[in-house]
Amino acid sequence: MTDIAVKKAGGVPSNYAIILFGLFLFPIQIVAMFFSKRRRYDSDEWERSHYEMQYRSAAVYLVIQAILFGIGAAGMFLMQGKSNAEVAGLRTWVTFITSGSYILMAWLAIRCVRGLFLAGSKTPLANPRSYTIWPH
Repeated sequence: MTDIAVKKAGGVPSNYAIILFGLFLFPIQIVAMFFSKRRRYDSDEWERSHYEMQYRSAAVYLVIQAILFGIGAAGMFLMQGKSNAEVAGLRTWVTFITSGSYILMAWLAIRCVRGLFLAGSKTPLANPRSYTIWPH
């Protein structure tokens, strides 16, 4: 029953939308990543490339976000500012980490929007294993 609903509604565009929505609500993106991992083996030819790109993009995003979070948490824990210079140094690192996080979010959003347009025309991706910002 669910396979018929996915075929009719289109699982690829809805999974792109879930990944985009997951940028704002963290656990939802993990669900979309598992859906794309499971569906990339038993779908049509053009859908496989999209599910592959979705899975790889979401996985890279989550890993890099976890690394940035770890660096930020370790920095706050280790650099308990005693002087103004240490606090200024901590603010600089937090600014760099936040900027990196925003760049990563923009990378994922552009990939998902481009994937939505290609999925609307049922066009397969030429190289779903690529990490470029503009998939072909």
